[in-house]
Amino acid sequence: MIYKKYGKTGKDVSAIGFGGMRFPIGDDDDIQKGAELVKYAYEQGINYFDTAPGYCRDKSEFIFGEAFKQMKGEQFYTSTKCGLWNATDAKTAREMIDRSLMRLNLDKITFYNLWCLKTMDEYAEFMKKGGIYEGVLQAHKEGLIEHICFTTHMNSDDIKTIVDTGLFEGVTLGYNAVNFAYRQAGVDAAYEKNMGCVTMNPLGGGIIPQNPDYFSFIKQNPEDTLAVSALKFIVSQPQATVALVGFSNSDEVDESLKATKK
Repeated sequence: MIYKKYGKTGKDVSAIGFGGMRFPIGDDDDIQKGAELVKYAYEQGINYFDTAPGYCRDKSEFIFGEAFKQMKGEQFYTSTKCGLWNATDAKTAREMIDRSLMRLNLDKITFYNLWCLKTMDEYAEFMKKGGIYEGVLQAHKEGLIEHICFTTHMNSDDIKTIVDTGLFEGVTLGYNAVNFAYRQAGVDAAYEKNMGCVTMNPLGGGIIPQNPDYFSFIKQNPEDTLAVSALKFIVSQPQATVALVGFSNSDEVDESLKATKK
């Protein structure tokens, strides 16, 4: 496994992260099955785990919580989120944080995100007096959150505007061989500010592996699958801290980890 510093936090995180929105969900047994997958990924070297309220029929945080309960004493890093649809003010944001802590079986969350910023107007809503950011900041002061971050689908200029405020230690954004030009300046801005940069949708939502001829340019090693090549495209860049992959089974974990090998 390749490990990278998450910005200025001093934390060494795995270059491949576990995105918790692809667990197969059908019955109550899936909580334990999902937890076994999380533990398997950890045993292979993955130590960055990302989830959110609502993922996987709202079971994702519970799945990670079951795994983390069984991983007590181990070193790993967690990420979850709060969106404008989850909370309206500092009080309800704090209630979301307390709920996530309970579900995740944690005393504190490593990376807590203002979730899914799409416009600067939405950013202003998060940051307004008495708003979500204030609730998150209070939880941070109380030691319930280590690092305040944000996730976004905005363009590079808007990402840079938020990065330049200096209020955040990390960003999660969509970045891959399809859209890198659209977000490269935002990724570079985060790197220049010594922020962690987690990249989601590294396979372009399946577009890259489904179009092997078009994206053949990203293959440097003919023995690699296109999916592995797409992950190497991200992992090889110093600006990108984590390539976040949604896993449904252990074979997908094994395949993704090939991107960390020469």
